[in-house]
Amino acid sequence: MVYLKNIFFFLLLILVLNIQGQQILSPNLINNPSFEQYDTCPYNEGQLHYANYWWGLSTDYYNICATSGGASVPLNFVGFQYGHTGNAYAGACIYDGTSRKYRETIKTILFDTLIANKRYCNNFYVSLAEVSYQSVYSYYVLLDTIGMFFTRNTVQDTVLPILSNGIKVQNSILNIDTINWLKISNSFIANGGEQYLAIGNFENNINYPTGQSGLTYVYVDDVSVCECSFKFSLGNDTTLCLGQSLILNPNMPNATYTWQDGSHDSTFKVMQAGTYWVSAYFADYNITISDTIKVAYINCDTIDTNDNIISIYPNPATDNLTIETNFNEEHRLEIINLLGQTIYTTYIGRKSIINTSNYSCGLYILKIYTDKEIIVRKFVKE
Repeated sequence: MVYLKNIFFFLLLILVLNIQGQQILSPNLINNPSFEQYDTCPYNEGQLHYANYWWGLSTDYYNICATSGGASVPLNFVGFQYGHTGNAYAGACIYDGTSRKYRETIKTILFDTLIANKRYCNNFYVSLAEVSYQSVYSYYVLLDTIGMFFTRNTVQDTVLPILSNGIKVQNSILNIDTINWLKISNSFIANGGEQYLAIGNFENNINYPTGQSGLTYVYVDDVSVCECSFKFSLGNDTTLCLGQSLILNPNMPNATYTWQDGSHDSTFKVMQAGTYWVSAYFADYNITISDTIKVAYINCDTIDTNDNIISIYPNPATDNLTIETNFNEEHRLEIINLLGQTIYTTYIGRKSIINTSNYSCGLYILKIYTDKEIIVRKFVKE
């Protein structure tokens, strides 16, 4: 049992180390995100409320379990489409360009309220239904955008949903088609207290092609809303010895990098003193973040003979650093920070313990002055 616990701890440590500096998503706040869970199998139009946690005036639910072809998957009364995942999905007319100017919304309640000033990432998949095809004109009716609307109270079941009391996140869908599922991704900052979500079109002024009187009907699947973070760090400003190099690695999956010299590699090798920065662009969420590090170089007079045996531990250090030597007498020790400043001086013998609890995280240089030479060692403070 102890052996298994040790393995679990080791795997957990690896996981924690791997997510440092990466895009981090919290658990999905959407209940039943793929519409697979249901109370009753659909058999007609307007039955989205049969899917657990979902509803909407006259919005539709499609599931392979349906005995009626009108509500089944993949063939149903508005078109033909397999689920993006699983056996079910939702459907809605996001705009009807006829005289009634009608639009539907797919609605749910999040399992927790949104937190003010936190960033959330949202995704869902959408596909165009064949019912949107206008045989008279021989083309599909395409609405320009679709999106999510987050509110403290549920959007009312009316032909024109309330558009002014929440957070609206819209995306273009002019490249949508009836074959593929299009991933819609975005992010937003919460005002705080939002718990209801509606999916549809929430533009006050609909940009509808002149002369078209048809409707735009879409399927929706795999909905997610997660608190997300895009923070990363190139590390603290540091000082290196001449001849040393440093690899800068933001370690941000799915990012496009731009370094200070215009290069776009995932890493950058530092060989000389200077200020280095990188910007990371996430196309899915249209977010750009950046970080900067200053690197200085010093001439380390690293004279060390085999006559001196020095052990430094733990390295990296946390609260204390232990130095053991084979010295027969005490010698002066200096600790030098990233700026080349001597921050601590003492004398050490065979064993010394230095309190490092108040040191900033980063690289430090130890210099030990003997009668014959200067011995240089390095340690890292975590």
